[in-house]
Amino acid sequence: MMKQAFGGILLAAGLALSVPVPVQAQSGDGAISAAELSDREQIRTLLLNYGRYLDARQLEDYANLFVEEGAWEGGFGVAEGRAAILAMMQEAFGSSGEVPENPGFHVMTNMIVDTDGDTATAWSRWTFFMKGADGQAVVGSAGRYEDTLVRRDGEWKFLRRKTTSDIYYRPAAEPEVAK
Repeated sequence: MMKQAFGGILLAAGLALSVPVPVQAQSGDGAISAAELSDREQIRTLLLNYGRYLDARQLEDYANLFVEEGAWEGGFGVAEGRAAILAMMQEAFGSSGEVPENPGFHVMTNMIVDTDGDTATAWSRWTFFMKGADGQAVVGSAGRYEDTLVRRDGEWKFLRRKTTSDIYYRPAAEPEVAK
């Protein structure tokens, strides 16, 4: 009898765990659904792939993170349309796809994502690390992104990405030799 009761408890617990329950998370403005959490995670992956593709010089994959009419605004200038974004990046980094011998890399942080159906906004920080004179990693530049995103054919893409640089690395001047 005890075995049957224990088995019944285990069966009930297993069934309870297998029943889909809406996932709720608390944010500043209330509860959010599992679908919204999934959208936010997909967008965070998009933001990370942006830096990953750029660092690997996978410029076509990078440009494909934007919708056809997407826009990019930042230190390289302004580009409107996926083809123009690709051309701007190829001009800046070359079109060979080769990664430099001592490549730098982006670190993306502080991501805030808000979704509204098939549109979203995101704000994040980026830091670009490069090899310093002593061989150690130094911050080459850092700044922030402000994004407008859309879901097209089930995929989140950039509609508009604006980057602002806050920090630039400038090596210290060589000390003057005392005369």
